[in-house]
Amino acid sequence: MKTYKIATIKGPKNIELNDWEMPELNPDEVKVKISSCAICTSDQGIYRGARGDQYPFYPGHEVVGIVEEVGELAATEAKVGDKVVVCRMNRCGQCPPCRKGDDNRCIKWNSLHRPGRPAGPGGFAEYLIVPDYQVFKMSQDADMVSSALIEPVACCIGSVDKADVQMGDTVLIIGAGIMGLLHAEILRLRGAKVVISEVDEERRKIAEGFADWVIDPTKDMESVIKEITDGYGVDSIFVTAGPPQLVPTLFKHASGGASIVIYTSYYQPEGAEAPIDLNSLHYKEYRLVGTISPTRYDFARAVSIVNANRIDLNKFIRATVPFEDISKAFDMAIEPGSYRIVVTME
Repeated sequence: MKTYKIATIKGPKNIELNDWEMPELNPDEVKVKISSCAICTSDQGIYRGARGDQYPFYPGHEVVGIVEEVGELAATEAKVGDKVVVCRMNRCGQCPPCRKGDDNRCIKWNSLHRPGRPAGPGGFAEYLIVPDYQVFKMSQDADMVSSALIEPVACCIGSVDKADVQMGDTVLIIGAGIMGLLHAEILRLRGAKVVISEVDEERRKIAEGFADWVIDPTKDMESVIKEITDGYGVDSIFVTAGPPQLVPTLFKHASGGASIVIYTSYYQPEGAEAPIDLNSLHYKEYRLVGTISPTRYDFARAVSIVNANRIDLNKFIRATVPFEDISKAFDMAIEPGSYRIVVTME
């Protein structure tokens, strides 16, 4: 019986490597030997115990690797030896959201788990066996560490789409963590002018390389934004950090018809509720939009821009940690202010 190593979160701040029996490859599947996997904020939340009782859990969905075997009916352009990135989202392809192209909201995703597979994305492992549609071919000179961040790039592409950002728009990003900075990269590729608001001084200095303006929100933020936009307000706002109570205060910075995109999730002890002035939404025609996870189209575009070297993902990585030190990697990832930690299997 052939086995491989996989990381398992057994409880809060308890992760270890276990053996998993290698399943047989179904005809529509691809076997990937994993090269690296990055630690997402959702992985961190489960590890910290902040996202409910989901144990045991097999984390890891920011995954790159090498194709080792392709099922005889697998509809993929990837061949044995190709470098690939894996989008670890189940999609039925048949439900109404999938058929509309909103397959990130597939209503059957939770019922598509295949027997013999880990309960979770399972990317912190030596191998992954996945349906063909989850595999995206990369260029053969792709960096097998930084490319693990293609998934968050895809998430940001989907987020920016929801705001319908146009060339020349002025946009405001709340937070200069990795997701805020990745939003800035995508928005500047779209031709937008970027304002980043960040409370931490060190992160504000980093953000200067990603934005046209960087603001300290503890000062007179409203006056600064009015000056930047000639009193009009920004065309879109992307909330990538901050407490729920922050959101209602952002409307005063937006122009009429602006989109306010809620990218971050809220797992604070006080909950996720915040009072919204509905008349403000009504009279100003604001659009308050949520966003989560990439569609396959978002993912394909992320692969395309990374393959074309339009974005340097190395600058978003704090450190790489070998697979056998998985516990150390997660402890580093949950430190305040940390950027991506990438776990390497080779």
